Formats: sequence, C-alpha cells, structure tokens
Amino acid sequence: MRPIGKWIVAKAKIGGEKTSEAGIIYQEKSKSKIIPAEVISVGDKLTEDIKVGDIIWWEVTKIKDGYQGNHLVHQDRVHSWKDKKKQPRTSRGCRP
Repeated sequence: MRPIGKWIVAKAKIGGEKTSEAGIIYQEKSKSKIIPAEVISVGDKLTEDIKVGDIIWWEVTKIKDGYQGNHLVHQDRVHSWKDKKKQPRTSRGCRP
C-alpha cells in the first residue's frame, strides 16, 4: 500500500492477541486515545520529517484501516514521533 499526499501507513504497536504467563489468551486493548505505531510508508507531500521506520504517536479517534492490519493516518493526527537515531520530536518540529 502506498499513501499519497499527507497520509502515512503505520502498523499499531498495541492490539492483537497476547498470552499471559498463565497461558490465558486475550485481546490487548488501549484505553488511551493516543497509541504508538511504526511507520511503514509515507505520502509524497508530507511536511513533517517523518520517515519509514520511525515510531509515531497518533490520535485514534478516527481510525482508517488499511491493508493487512496497517492503518492509514493523516499527518494532522500525529502528535509526536521518534526517529530511530534521534530524540523524540513533536508535530511542530520542536524537541519535547
């Protein structure tokens, strides 16, 4: 899947089936409205310095599902991100 414009394809780092130490299988859920996700691909008109492999924290009030469990996230829904080699950054480009 290849996004266009200011869209990002990201795989959520929370959710899915988990197994407890006792062997109980359960669905992991987040009560937070902001969750982490790994960037899979980015659109061609992104104005922020978000790259493939970065971890983003995005608002999940409006989820757009993509392909094979990936989510389609608009740049405006990203609250902050962390480069693999750099410090965390906010959507305004400032260091937290």
